[in-house]
Amino acid sequence: MRRFSFLLPLVLAATLTGCGGPGEIPRSGVAGEMDPPNNSNIQITDEPIREESPPEALPADPALADIPETGKADWSLEDGVLTISGSGSLPETSWEREYHDETVQSITKVLIGNGIIDLPYSAFGDHDSLVSVSIGDGFTYIPPETFYGCTSLKQVSFGANVAFIDGGAFERCGLEEIAIPDTVSFINTGAFANCVDLEKILIPASVTEIGEDAFKNCEKLTIFAPKGSFAETYAKENGIQFLPVG
Repeated sequence: MRRFSFLLPLVLAATLTGCGGPGEIPRSGVAGEMDPPNNSNIQITDEPIREESPPEALPADPALADIPETGKADWSLEDGVLTISGSGSLPETSWEREYHDETVQSITKVLIGNGIIDLPYSAFGDHDSLVSVSIGDGFTYIPPETFYGCTSLKQVSFGANVAFIDGGAFERCGLEEIAIPDTVSFINTGAFANCVDLEKILIPASVTEIGEDAFKNCEKLTIFAPKGSFAETYAKENGIQFLPVG
């Protein structure tokens, strides 16, 4: 019995040590604290977060200042630049001898002088070599289907008095981005429909009406507009991506 009484303290000490008793080094100074998570898979980068920026309005082509604003409305074509000069309304698009003729295919740029106030219906329809357009201050609206089917059109600058973009004016164009001037109040039905490459449009607070299907089949489109504007409401009601601008 003396041997067992001698060994008993040793057995108890070993048992206590194995159960977290005296001799154990605690893993944390706070009772119940969990091990820190393993963040070895989290990558930290200094690269800034990319933000979408709205399109900017294009300045008028300086050549507009040199176009005569008086006399009968007329046109000239040189080196791919179609210039419409004089005053009033251009009665016809006489450069179009027939659909997609050699003359039409040579036009890559259009300058509409400040004295011109109107153009024939679908004046540049299906001019699919047209890349750039600069519209003078005489225009108060963009007539219907003016640039319909201009699949190469990328750049449009508006005059200072455009208030209305009529139906189908830019339908099926090659535009990727465009800024609507703050003189515009109405964008009519189908104005930018089927512009499949259109990714960005800036619509100012001045726009208080947008027609049905104005951006039909513009699957890539984001509308940039002031918070609380009509354009924001339109975007949300029609399932179009919206980003606010200041």
